[in-house]
Amino acid sequence: MLLINEFVIQTPDMKKISASLITFTIGINLAANVIAMTHIMLSELYFDNSGNWKLEIEYYDVGYGLTIDSMFLYSGTDTVRLPVYSFIKNEDVFVITADSLESGFRINRDGDCIQLIVYLTGGYAEGYEGHSLAFGNHPQAVIGAPRQDQSLARYWYHWVKTNSPSIGYPNDTTGMCGTLKGVIYDKYSTPVSNKTFKLLSDIEIPFETSETGEFSVRALSMPTQLEYIIQRGEQSSKSISIEDLTFDMEPDSVVFRDIYLQDDLITGIPSPSAKNGPVRVYPNPLPATGKLTIEIDLPVLTADIRVEIASLDGKMILQEKITDSKSIISMPEQGGIFIITVLLEKQRIWSGRVIVQ
Repeated sequence: MLLINEFVIQTPDMKKISASLITFTIGINLAANVIAMTHIMLSELYFDNSGNWKLEIEYYDVGYGLTIDSMFLYSGTDTVRLPVYSFIKNEDVFVITADSLESGFRINRDGDCIQLIVYLTGGYAEGYEGHSLAFGNHPQAVIGAPRQDQSLARYWYHWVKTNSPSIGYPNDTTGMCGTLKGVIYDKYSTPVSNKTFKLLSDIEIPFETSETGEFSVRALSMPTQLEYIIQRGEQSSKSISIEDLTFDMEPDSVVFRDIYLQDDLITGIPSPSAKNGPVRVYPNPLPATGKLTIEIDLPVLTADIRVEIASLDGKMILQEKITDSKSIISMPEQGGIFIITVLLEKQRIWSGRVIVQ
């Protein structure tokens, strides 16, 4: 045995297995490596100036209980069985090169589809997120071919280009991003000022618009097509539909695109517990058995003043005419967040949120 990068590599007993015979290997009783894991996946691909490749594989959440028979790597032209690894850490990466394999394995730099399959005793696991990479001129490509000194790296669930290859180390956003700039318009074609958004729900890169609706945000270097973005408010976030937004970002480049919203924004109404003109609503939050107090500094006896209470999904819970400058209202006992609206002659004069705990 040879200890390399904290992995025990055992030379496999089997000779090179051709692609046509691989389907029969499932039933072969190989010397098994006992280990449990929930994730093992392709992580980064790099070509040097001579076209030699390095492939990084990442794993995490390792324990005991499952049995791995073997791991195979596929490309458009070749198949190879990987050495059997004894995983020591709970999470780490290891690197494969053509020289580290028992037999030759080619990856086409201009475009290919690489797939990792992990065979388990009595069955196999394949095809979950991170098990394959199609790139370049391959018909199922999700990312273009890397340029010189670039690599293709997986960041969360996205394959991106990076100008800072980190083969052998965990991936981060260094060298992975360009800049997207433009103006955000609401559904009435008015610039959206001083609001916070995210392009992707699973990537925490927030950005704010200026007074004139302009924005600038770091965007992952990959082909992107968006049908919605995320607006972040003080108490909640909301997915907002947009006109289709398409761009192909390269590392350290700038792309200009305007964003046109199709849905209403989060209103950003102040907390109902605060003084807000002629209306005051308190306490907030309040217990499920508590009562909500609404104080209105207006001539309630001579004006048509009404209060509405609705759930966040728009379901109307209460509509009531206000006849006293200080009204006590029972809130739903099930708890949650509710929208309180006060109307004067059918015009909204106050709105806010109340939390029932």
